Amino acid sequence: MPKMNRRNSRKSGVMKRWEPTTYARSTQFISAEDAIEKVMLVYETEGYREKTLKGYRAYYDEFIRIIGVNEVERIRKDDIRGYIKHSLDVRNLSPVTVNIRLASLRSVFNRMVAENIIEESPFKEIRKLRTDEGQIFSLTDHQVKRLFSVIDLDTYAGYRDYVAMLTMLKSGLRSNEINSLEISDLDLDNRVMLLPGAKNKNRKTRSIPMTLQLAEEIRGLIAEQREYFGPDLSFVFVNQFGQQLRNDHLRKRVDKYAREAGLKGECRASPHSLRHTFAVRFLSSGGDIKTLQSILGHSDLASTEVYIKYTDERVKQNFDKVFSADDKRL
Repeated sequence: MPKMNRRNSRKSGVMKRWEPTTYARSTQFISAEDAIEKVMLVYETEGYREKTLKGYRAYYDEFIRIIGVNEVERIRKDDIRGYIKHSLDVRNLSPVTVNIRLASLRSVFNRMVAENIIEESPFKEIRKLRTDEGQIFSLTDHQVKRLFSVIDLDTYAGYRDYVAMLTMLKSGLRSNEINSLEISDLDLDNRVMLLPGAKNKNRKTRSIPMTLQLAEEIRGLIAEQREYFGPDLSFVFVNQFGQQLRNDHLRKRVDKYAREAGLKGECRASPHSLRHTFAVRFLSSGGDIKTLQSILGHSDLASTEVYIKYTDERVKQNFDKVFSADDKRL
C-alpha cells in the first residue's frame, strides 16, 4: 500500500477573502409617520420617560405639518429654515423656545441616521438661534413676606399651599417635583429628602436637606392629611379629595397669591422664582456652588453658575444698605 503524502492530504484553510457583500439602501423613501414610529419604538425600549417621548412626538408632528414634506429623505435645510421662520414670525415663539424644539428634532433625526432610516440628518448644519442671556427672576425678602402673608392658613388648601411654597423656597424643588413628592421620599427625623432618579431631570438620585422649620411643617401637613384622607396617603401634597395635584395647580395658586399681594407688575412670582430665590439666598449666605448644583439637580455646573451674578448684585445691595449712613469724609 503506497504511503500517503501528508503535504497533499493536509486541508487547506481559508486563504483569500471574498469581496464583502454590500447591502444597498432601499430607493423607496420611508414616510414621515413610519420613520417616527420606528424611532419612538427604539426610545421606548431604551427606557425614555413618557414626558420626553410625548415632547419628541409633538414637536416632530408639528414640524412635519408645517414644512409639508411627508418623506423624511426629502427634507432639506431650507425646509428647516422655513420652519424656524414660521415659529418666530407666525407663532411668535421666542428663540429660546425654538432652540428647545430644534434640539428635540435634531435628536430624533440623529437617531434616524443611527437606525439606518436615513443616510444623513438634515439638521447637521443647522445652528442654534442666538439668544439673549437668560434672566433669573428671584424675589426680595420683602416680596417673599408679602407673597406668603396673603395665604389663608385657616383653610386646608391654604395651609397645603403654604407648605408647598415653603418647600420650594427652602429646598429649591421644582413644581413638578413638589407634585410627585411622596411620603416615602422623606426622612423627617434626619431632615432630608431623597428623590429617586425617576423623579429627577438628570435621572440621578438626589439628596436634599431640610431646615427644621420645613421638616416640622411637612410633618404637620402629613398628619393632618391622614386625618382627612386616611393612613394610606402616598403623596405629600394632595387636593381636597386626597388626589395628586395637577401639573399646573401650584403655578395658578402662586399667581393668585401674587395678585392678592399686589406683586403683579412688580416682580415675577411663580414656583420657579421661589426656586431661584432659594439659590440666590443659598449663595449669598456663603453656600458653595457645587453643593448648590447637587441640591438643584443640575447636571451641568454652568446652569448653576448663572446665580453667581445675581448673588454679587445682592451682596452689593446689602453693602450699600449697611454703609449708606457711614459715608463720612475722613
